[in-house]
Amino acid sequence: NTVVTSNSVSIGGINAAAAVSVSGGEYSINAGAFTAAPGVITSAQLVRVRHTSATACQTAANTTLTIGTVSDTFTSTTEACDGVPDQFTFTDQTNAALSTLVTSNTITVSGINQAVAISITGGEYAINAGAYTTAAGAVTSGQTVTVRQTSSASCGTTTNTALTIGGVSDTFSVTT
Repeated sequence: NTVVTSNSVSIGGINAAAAVSVSGGEYSINAGAFTAAPGVITSAQLVRVRHTSATACQTAANTTLTIGTVSDTFTSTTEACDGVPDQFTFTDQTNAALSTLVTSNTITVSGINQAVAISITGGEYAINAGAYTTAAGAVTSGQTVTVRQTSSASCGTTTNTALTIGGVSDTFSVTT
């Protein structure tokens, strides 16, 4: 879902103005404004096309430019889907007060180009400093996540919260 622009091509092989039209995008002559409206082009002018890439992974988007009776198609194909995030790490806490709500450091989700599942066991998570939840959800690249849990009511005891994003997990441990 990104605007992709072709290289510029110098028009040759014509000796009079020729009709130019486009389907599936827009064209620009001599670095002018992009348009989808039919027009004319002459020899030695530069033309380029653009379109918005597909919203799905590994999907082609096409723009066909026709000058006179000659056509060519500019194609862009989106990248392969990546639903496995980079490893993330929560910093474990020690010497926590008894029965106290403890919040982790913030991690930033990276290494994915699609929404992936997020789930938690033993605590709550929040995305982009939003409301904390225990419900399974989805997260995308660039979003931030924190987890929190209540420390144990007993001294010297460790409690754990495990967060899983797209199959990658880390455990936030809190020891009183």
